[in-house]
Amino acid sequence: MKTGICILTALFLCLAVFPDFTIRTTDMLTVQKSQSPQTDGKTETEKDDSDQKDAVLYFRFGETDYLGAARTKIDLRQEETVATTIVRRLIEGPGIRYDRLHGLFPEGTKLISAVSDGSTVFVTLNRAFLDRPDGAPFNWEDSEFWQTEAARRRTMAMQSIVLSLTENAESQRVQLYVADADDEIGQRLQMAWFDPAVTDPQIYLGACGRDERICLSAHNAMQAVMTAWKQHDWASLSIFLNRRSGGILDEEAVGEKMETLGIELLDYTLSEGVVSLDGSRATIVLDGTIQSSVGEVLNFSRESCLLIREDDNWTIESTTLDRIMVRD
Repeated sequence: MKTGICILTALFLCLAVFPDFTIRTTDMLTVQKSQSPQTDGKTETEKDDSDQKDAVLYFRFGETDYLGAARTKIDLRQEETVATTIVRRLIEGPGIRYDRLHGLFPEGTKLISAVSDGSTVFVTLNRAFLDRPDGAPFNWEDSEFWQTEAARRRTMAMQSIVLSLTENAESQRVQLYVADADDEIGQRLQMAWFDPAVTDPQIYLGACGRDERICLSAHNAMQAVMTAWKQHDWASLSIFLNRRSGGILDEEAVGEKMETLGIELLDYTLSEGVVSLDGSRATIVLDGTIQSSVGEVLNFSRESCLLIREDDNWTIESTTLDRIMVRD
């Protein structure tokens, strides 16, 4: 599941050298506060659809390289802009309802500004964004694993901002800066912070557009499930199991079950998938080759597999996996 960070960043980061952005223009995402109760007949505590805006926030799904979704509502009566609210909530992390999702910003990260200029949002974070990743040891910079993981998280954090701000096509790109203090001009970020293989200090992170290959689409969810099965990564597999349908869900129990069955996934291909009209289900067409515990090789083709959206993200029922593995 852990692809090289070079490949991951190449999917959606463009290399460009931008001059420092010093003029803070009016944020085009700024919305008017609601009218006073005397003019619209509502009390301060009453809200309707005109007072709120639907938004989608993106966070890391488990320990995968995909970003899962979390729906939220933004109160349009507050003074800060929609863009500012979205980035602040991304830094805060997902709510307790979304326990499969994880925040990507190191502790202490703060938003300094989120300013729109045309179709680009210029986001400035404090320098804590580049600090030690959550959970890493104090000597993490001496670890090749943590250097790679830190770069991966920064890349995913960057794209979480891009995806969340471009969800409704009100913005098209995000340019990221860091600053030491609120009153300082944001500084460009070297690409080495996102890709350790880049050693040229003159290569900087450019404005990044939306790239949905990192989103946990139905296709990507099924891809992750099949890859986890093939690699015996039972921790990653278990996080995709639908909880409301019952069955074995615990990571250790899932691993024991899979090892007992002893069915190996040798090869597979997936369709892009079709989502139901109400958005709650998706059907993926699967072709594959498996090997039983006694060494018998079986092929299957055009197998329809159902995914179910649970807490805004795609999951698979354990019975669906059983049907794929155990053949007559």
